[in-house]
Parts: sequence; structure tokens; C-alpha cells
Amino acid sequence: MIVLLSSAAALIAALASRAPAELRSARPSAEAAAPALGSTFTDEQVARHGAYRRGAYAGFALALLLEIAVLLILARGPLARFLDRSADLPGGWLSRAVIAAAVVAVATWLAQLPLGYVRGYAVQQAWSLSTQSASAWLGDSVKSLLVAAVIALIGAISFFGLVRWQPRAWWLWGWAGFTVLTALLFFLYPVLIAPLFNRFTTLEDAGLARDIRRLAAEAGVSVDDVLVADASRRSTIENAYVAGLGATKQVVLYDTLLAAGSPDETRYVVAHELGHKVENHVTKNLILSSLGLMGGFAALYLLSRRSGLWSWAGATGVGDPRALPLLLVFATVAGLVLLPLQNAISRRFEARADQIALDLTEDPDTAIRVHRRLAFANISDLRPPDIAVWLLYTHPPVHDRIDAAVAEKRESP
Repeated sequence: MIVLLSSAAALIAALASRAPAELRSARPSAEAAAPALGSTFTDEQVARHGAYRRGAYAGFALALLLEIAVLLILARGPLARFLDRSADLPGGWLSRAVIAAAVVAVATWLAQLPLGYVRGYAVQQAWSLSTQSASAWLGDSVKSLLVAAVIALIGAISFFGLVRWQPRAWWLWGWAGFTVLTALLFFLYPVLIAPLFNRFTTLEDAGLARDIRRLAAEAGVSVDDVLVADASRRSTIENAYVAGLGATKQVVLYDTLLAAGSPDETRYVVAHELGHKVENHVTKNLILSSLGLMGGFAALYLLSRRSGLWSWAGATGVGDPRALPLLLVFATVAGLVLLPLQNAISRRFEARADQIALDLTEDPDTAIRVHRRLAFANISDLRPPDIAVWLLYTHPPVHDRIDAAVAEKRESP
């Protein structure tokens, strides 16, 4: 059943992502990024970007449904039978938790692999966004599996251990413990996980580095180093981000962004990332994650009293490793329920970072040009459906970001 669902999801995603070759190969002219155009895009540009994004929206829905289906199938019997056969292994609940986490991680990865190939490689190649070979893409996917498996093992051991240690207050300890684990993941990501996928070097352009330090000083934040990721060996997509917590916090630029943009455009992008540092958005996201964890653990505690739910999966209760697939279904559904709120907050953070960038650079024309150019480079949806923005968008739609810059230009003396 898992094989059939996996194959069907990949086939549907491929069909949903189909687009005429002339649409995929179309490229905007150099004048398409002109600030004078504001948030106006041609019907042809809107159609091209919409065709690409429709496949992306369908892929998201298919991946979500497939994950839930696979977890329910595993919960209904296969995982419980597998753990029962390994009951004689030393280690008791600990070894069973490790085995359950490993089995679920590998099974869900294998089930998602055909769909991931369509979304992450075939479609990206068709739209000239990928610079990878199929083997390189698969290597990245295996690395992602290893990272996910390690996180799953740590999470499973922590959760089932807490339930046994504190059978009544496990949900409070779980909230506190997983908040610490989340903070640790924030802290370690730039130094432990990101280097598995990219090589990072110090920005070599001395003049640009000097301008960035000046911007940082004006923003009142310290920037010891600006790093450049070798994203071009994987994709043509342009991006930049702030990651890390405390001593590991860093500003990262894609080399694709540096290669395609002018120094003024790069300064604006960096100013946007500095805006996140000014507003402590990483720390605020950690606090919001902690609040979400508190609500999730409280809801899970109430569900833990429904013995019939867990026996359906062959588990004696929430502390049984055989319950892991159901726990992950709960986490997935809870994450989906909270996603609109989480993304609404993220869009506010991004809009605030845009405003700080405008204040720092005092160059709304460059801001407009950056948003237009990045929209074309990354094939952003130029007229996204409201429901897609509500559910999926972590950033304001491109027309909103451009309109904010246009308004700033009108107000400038």
C-alpha cells in the first residue's frame, strides 16, 4: 500500500507540474526589473510563474497527505509487529524507542523519495533551477535522511524517557525538554548541519564587506563576518538568511545572489537580514516555538487518556514506542493547524525587516529592483491565491513588498 501511494503521489505531482516548453524556457528581459514598473507584471509573466507554483502547491499537499497516510499504515500494525519480534533485544524500552525511530524515519523517507525526486530534481531541472546531477541530488537526500534520523532518535528517546520518568507531569517536562532541544537545534544548525550541504567562505569583496559593517553599525548590531554559501553547485535560486543563536548567529549570502546582483542590491538584501538581527527574530521564533510546544504537549496529555486511540496502534499508551507513528501524526496535524498563525507572524517579521532595510539604505528604487529580480530568478508566484498566502507564505507576496517600497519612495523627500 505504501508503494502504491508513493508512486501515485509522484505521478500526480509530475502531471500537476507539466508546462509547455516555451513557457518554461521564457526569460524576462533586462528591463523587467526596472523600478519604474512597480508591482506591475505582464500576463505572460504571471502565467509562467503561476504554472510553476501550481505544481509546488500540489506537491506540498501530496507530501503532507502521503506522510500522514504512511504513518497511519505503520501505526496500524507493521511497526508493532516489528517491535514485537525485537522484544528479546537488550535495552528494554530504550532499544525499542531507537528501533521505532529508525524504522519510521527510513520508511517515511523511502515513501517520499519518488515524490521528492519529482519535486526536488525533475521539476527543478525542467525549469532550469537545478544545477545538480541526479546522483548529487540523491546524495543530499541521503544526508537529509541521516540528519532526520538522528533528530528522530534523540526526540524519541527524550519523549519516551520523560513519560517513564514522570508518568503524571511528563507533558510539562516534555514541553521544557523539547524547548531546550529546539534551542539546541537553532544553536547547532549553522555549525553542524548547514556545513553538511554547503561550503561557507568569508565574503571576499572588501568594499562590500566594509559597506556591510557600516550598515551593521548604523543598525546597532555586531557582524563579525558575512559568509557566502556555494549554493550555485546545487541551484540557480538566489537567497540570504540569518541563522544560529547567540555565539553561532551568522548572516549568509548565496553565491548566486552575489553573482547576479549589483553591490547596491546586495547591500539591500544584507540590510534586510540585519533587520532580523535588530528585531531579534530568531530568539522570538524560539519563544513562539516554545509556546506552540506547550499547547501541543497539553493537547497530547488530554489525548493520552484515551486508551482506545493507542490500542488501535497496538500500543499500551502514549509511553509505548509502538505509539510513535500516531504521535507523529498528531505532531503533523498540530503543525498544520498552527501553520497559518506561524506564517502570519513570519510575514510580519519579514515586512518589518524590509522596512528596516529601507531605513538603512534609503534607496527604495533598489528595493523594488531587488524584489522584482528575485521574483523572476526564483519564479515566485506573482498573483498567489489568498489561501496559499494564508497557509504557506512565510514572506509577504512580492507585490506587497514592492508596494511597500513604492510607498516609501513617495514619502521620501
